[in-house]
Order: sequence, then structure tokens, then C-alpha cells
Amino acid sequence: MFNLRLKTKVTFSFSKLNKKLETLLPQTLRLNHRDVAKQFKKNIMEGQSGGKMFKKLEDSTIKRRKYRGYNPNYPKTKPKILAKPLFATGNLHKSIRATEKGVTFNRYGDYHVKGGTNLPKRNWMAGAVKSPSGASAGRYKGSTILSEKNLKRLRREIKKGFKLAGRGKNIRDMRF
Repeated sequence: MFNLRLKTKVTFSFSKLNKKLETLLPQTLRLNHRDVAKQFKKNIMEGQSGGKMFKKLEDSTIKRRKYRGYNPNYPKTKPKILAKPLFATGNLHKSIRATEKGVTFNRYGDYHVKGGTNLPKRNWMAGAVKSPSGASAGRYKGSTILSEKNLKRLRREIKKGFKLAGRGKNIRDMRF
């Protein structure tokens, strides 16, 4: 007969992780929404998205922007910036906000993304989320792509939430 002893230790806690996830997931989504809203605003300010510059304004548009009331939707507003696309009044830029459900903005922002007959396509949303390679939000209904930065943060926090303090607990001391 031989004397064999087996010791096992648990160095993680599912219950601790579960408690951590209850706050971590909503917090991560909130941070992601905030980062996306910031990127949308940055795209408009820089006049580019996804590394591509927006199409320049026509000379006739710049000329019209010099006058108060050139836009029937804002008859008393004089444009702030004449030659910058998507920034005549600054209302679209100001309307971009992170919410619990995502990012909100004025309805007409969508028209600029899609373009139209007399409106060139200026997709100010493109490139807002730099996701892990191959990830696609459209793959699953209601899915979300996290930015690389927020995904790394989530992974780090999950690892922290998984670990037990100290060296772990002895759960079994078996002798054979």
C-alpha cells in the first residue's frame, strides 16, 4: 500500500463574480455609450469619420450661411461656423448625448448619415467604435459591440471579481 495525499484549493468565487457583474455590466455599457457619444462629437468637430474627410461644402452653401435665417428650420439663428460641414448652428453636435439605452441625437442627424438627393452623405457615426476584429453588432438582435478599451477594462474587472482574497480555501484534503 502506498501513502498518497491530494489537496485541492479554490482560488475563485462564482458568488463574488456574480455580485460584481451586477454593477459591472451596466457600468461598462454606460462608459461605452459615453465614449461613443464623445467620438460622434469629435467626428463632427474634425469633419471626418472612419479616417475619411467629409465632402467640402459647396461655395453656394457657404455664401447662404452668411445670412441669418438661411435655414427655414432656424430662422433666427445665425450660423456659427460657415465652412464646416454639419456645424452650421451646432445643434446636432449639442444634441448628441449618452443615455442608458444608447446614444441620442436630433432626428436630422440620420439624414446626414444616409444622404439624399441634394444632401451629400456625411457619415459622422462611422468609426466611432473600434471593435475587436470580426465583431459585428448586427449578428445578434440587441447585441452591443464594446470598444477595445472598454472590453479590456471589462475583462480586467471580471478577473478581479473572480479571485478570492488571500491564497484560496482548502476544500478537500483526501488521503488514499
